[in-house]
Amino acid sequence: MRNTLIIFRRDYREMVVTSAFRTMFVVAAVLTLAVAVGVSVALHLQSWYGEAELLPLVEFFLGLIVYFLPFMILLSFTWGFSSIQITKEKVNGNIECLMATPLGPKALWAGKCLATFVPGFVISLVSVVIALLAVNLSTVLPGWGTFLIPEPVLVTGLIANPVLFGGVLAFIVLFSLAENPDIAIAPAFLVGFGLMIGIPAGMATGVIDIMSWNFVLWYTAGAIVMWIVSLLLLRLLTRQNMVLSSKGS
Repeated sequence: MRNTLIIFRRDYREMVVTSAFRTMFVVAAVLTLAVAVGVSVALHLQSWYGEAELLPLVEFFLGLIVYFLPFMILLSFTWGFSSIQITKEKVNGNIECLMATPLGPKALWAGKCLATFVPGFVISLVSVVIALLAVNLSTVLPGWGTFLIPEPVLVTGLIANPVLFGGVLAFIVLFSLAENPDIAIAPAFLVGFGLMIGIPAGMATGVIDIMSWNFVLWYTAGAIVMWIVSLLLLRLLTRQNMVLSSKGS
């Protein structure tokens, strides 16, 4: 655990001072502001604003925010930071040096996963809270006299999404350390684009209802499967494989 925290702190400090991280932070802030203001203004402009029978539709809009906002932020962090640092460390020989120390491969893997996951998770959580509060306080509460929290999709957005992308990240970091970092990023693109296309398409055809508990269960099951795959592949994470893949870089 101590070695994992050492790697986490080192990688985290290196990541947060990069221009890429600052850019990601600004983009997340702008996206949160745009979503909160855009949805609030759009609801205020509707002729049915304040009508009680349309409250489920308002809850649906909030559900879209709660699902897609953390989805986009977590996906961006996974795409942007999961393997680039490992590639650099393989090229400059840092991975080989680390493997010559008592530091174990699994501690290195866990530390690097946490260094990328924790900032993305915290930013996504704060973004959702800000957006939900902004829309509720500025629009829903004045118009309908209630505070809406879409419970099923809240579980999907703030629990299942992090579990899913944590599993994807774990796979990418594992494969980047043991094999080729350039190939390792492919699952993130497959999962990301698959969900970005599949979820809206399923909603449009009525096959998927993100507001249902059934969707929560299936989505969470998929996230758990991703983790199972990653953990089963941990056997690839040996000192020999990591050193050999570094020499190949």
